Amino acid sequence: MFPYVPIQEEKEIHLRDHLRVLQKRKWMIIALILIPVIFTLIQGFTTKPIYRGTATLQINVDNPQIVDLKEVFAINMWATDYYQTQYKILESHSLAKRVIQKMKLWEHPEFLSSPPSPFEKWKSTVQSTLLNSIRSLFSFAGPKPPSSSKSTLDFVEKVSEDEKEVPLVGQFISRLKIEPIKESRLVKVHFDSYSPELSTRVPNLLAKEFIQMNLESRLDTKEQAKEWLTKQLEELRFRVESSDEALQKFGSQNDIFSLDDKENITLNRLNELNEALAKSESERMAKEAIYKQISSEKGFKAVALPSILENKLIQELKQNYIQLETQYTKLSETFKPHHPEIIRLKNQMETVEKSLNLETAKIIAGMKNEYESSLRKESLIRNAFAEQKHQAMAMQQKSIQYNILKREAETNKELYKNLLQRVKELGISAGFHGSNIQIVDYSEKPKGPYKPYHQRKVLLAAVIGLFLGIGFTFLLEYFDNTVKTPEEVDQRFQLPFLGSVPEISCEKRNQLSERKSSSRPFLPVELVMCNQPRSILAEAYRNIRTSLLLSFSERPPQRILVTSPSPLQGKTTTLINTAISLSQTGARVLIIDGDMRKPRIHKVFGDRNRLGLSDCLSGGAELTSVIRKSEIKNIYYIPAGPIPPNPSELLGSALFREMMQVLSQRFDHILIDAPPVLGFADSIVLSSAVDGVILVILFGKTQKMVLQRAKDGLLNANAKILGVVINRVNMDLNGYKDYYGPYHYYYGEEGKRKELPYAGGRRAFS
Repeated sequence: MFPYVPIQEEKEIHLRDHLRVLQKRKWMIIALILIPVIFTLIQGFTTKPIYRGTATLQINVDNPQIVDLKEVFAINMWATDYYQTQYKILESHSLAKRVIQKMKLWEHPEFLSSPPSPFEKWKSTVQSTLLNSIRSLFSFAGPKPPSSSKSTLDFVEKVSEDEKEVPLVGQFISRLKIEPIKESRLVKVHFDSYSPELSTRVPNLLAKEFIQMNLESRLDTKEQAKEWLTKQLEELRFRVESSDEALQKFGSQNDIFSLDDKENITLNRLNELNEALAKSESERMAKEAIYKQISSEKGFKAVALPSILENKLIQELKQNYIQLETQYTKLSETFKPHHPEIIRLKNQMETVEKSLNLETAKIIAGMKNEYESSLRKESLIRNAFAEQKHQAMAMQQKSIQYNILKREAETNKELYKNLLQRVKELGISAGFHGSNIQIVDYSEKPKGPYKPYHQRKVLLAAVIGLFLGIGFTFLLEYFDNTVKTPEEVDQRFQLPFLGSVPEISCEKRNQLSERKSSSRPFLPVELVMCNQPRSILAEAYRNIRTSLLLSFSERPPQRILVTSPSPLQGKTTTLINTAISLSQTGARVLIIDGDMRKPRIHKVFGDRNRLGLSDCLSGGAELTSVIRKSEIKNIYYIPAGPIPPNPSELLGSALFREMMQVLSQRFDHILIDAPPVLGFADSIVLSSAVDGVILVILFGKTQKMVLQRAKDGLLNANAKILGVVINRVNMDLNGYKDYYGPYHYYYGEEGKRKELPYAGGRRAFS
């Protein structure tokens, strides 16, 4: 037997996979397209046409200059910020109020509000009565009413006008649209209205009022800037005088005339001493090294030093000593030590040696004096440097305060100079009132309505609905965590795929007319291999049989356990039809109902569940008495028997294993129907007594996590999983129809199509 080892390959996503997903939920996509399209059509035909007038403005960042001066009130900002500010001003309430007042839009039919409420009527009546009373009072007071009374009347009238304008401002701004033109200084002002004349007049008047408001704002800003600059100029002049006086006073008190590096005597002196100290240290270190070297050597060793060898007298004495030593050596070979000539040479050598030592000592003494002199010089320079450094540090502390006062004085002078120049520039440009905004194109009467565009809206609604439908389709597919394809079984779970059983309702739709006229009795769906041997379901179970027989290389599996991860997956139907397909090969097949919690095998074969497996395992019956032969050739079965209180213990007993050994000698194949893997231990116990396990899952219902848990539970019990069968596959949704569909019309004799039952419950064949 060769174990199943799936080839791990990365799954390639094909376009047909996406098309199958879309086909699966095509009605949802169509509904999401039709809903916005219908709504858009209804809205379009019930909407009143709207006209749009457009005026084009040019907004420059800077004001036109006659003289080469910049206005003091111009804010240094980025151009984008400036233009965004201007766009907001075009949409402001204040500009809208100006246009409303000029055009008296509260009298225009388009801006007439709905009938007022009782409270608004009462409020309007009270205001009118109060206004009339005040006017009557002023008329009786004489031809010249007091100024205070006149102001009160004007205030009341103004409040009345403002109350008329307030509800119109929101309507006005909602119809207004500002559209900047990219990469230019142009901006379009749109106004939408039901009236073509009004949509033409409003943008033109709005542009003019915008320019006028801009000029008024500039004039007010100039006046405010001039007043503020004059006040600041006086304050700066006082600060300049005070800072100059403080700088002069501090310099006189601390003898500071200049802090420039070239003119600062203290710092120059410190630099000179620093250089002298470095030079003195170098000389002292060199002489100290020579002195220590000479002091450590005596006699001829000292003479051999380079600093002594350079002395000419030492060189002559050393040369004489070498000559005398040479003569002494030659004569010593001929004469004895007491010879007069040898004694004379020896005395001369001693004299020369004394002279050499004396001169060497003089040189050493001279070098010592030079070393001590350089040491004293270094000490004096070091003391002078430390004192000068202390003076420089004190000067540095004073210079900090001096520089602060100096910078303050210079800053005040620069500010005063710039501010004085700005005041003069403002005085020159005060008489010029140019605008940086021009009207490029005035609004013209529109030739046709701007809204609604029925075709564009309907197309847009259809596109939006299409994208929503596709998006929801793939979103639902993403969250669909169920097993649907053989590739998922093979690649994700690494389990063999034995085959798929199609949904019976697919053929039922094609055979509906024939079923209505049929008078045959209904038969159980579990016996489709006998009743409809040429149907698509029968062919599917034959494919499962073929995969099952080829799952072992040496011999086909004999003892097979059929189970499912959870209930209602179709395991009993798969077991019986697979058993029938195996019996059609001539093999003797035994079906054991191991589901002693909810047995069903006896119902399929029309038998009673009085005596069965539970009686045999509990010792209440013999094995031969519980084996029953069905009406199908080569098919035998053992019902579950009465439901015991301990099914797991009975199935895991040694008696069950002995029974399986005996049955294996009498039957070619033994198929055991077991409870679901999850929730019961029966399937795990039975898996150890069989050659392999078949897992039956329900198409589009069995979750991947559930299948994974069932697989892990069986593998933990060292069970051999023969493969997975996908039950009730919808051929129309997942492309199975491409394979099975062309052959469906050729099952039966002479192309006659056979009728299939409905699989949504315990329905039967006709």
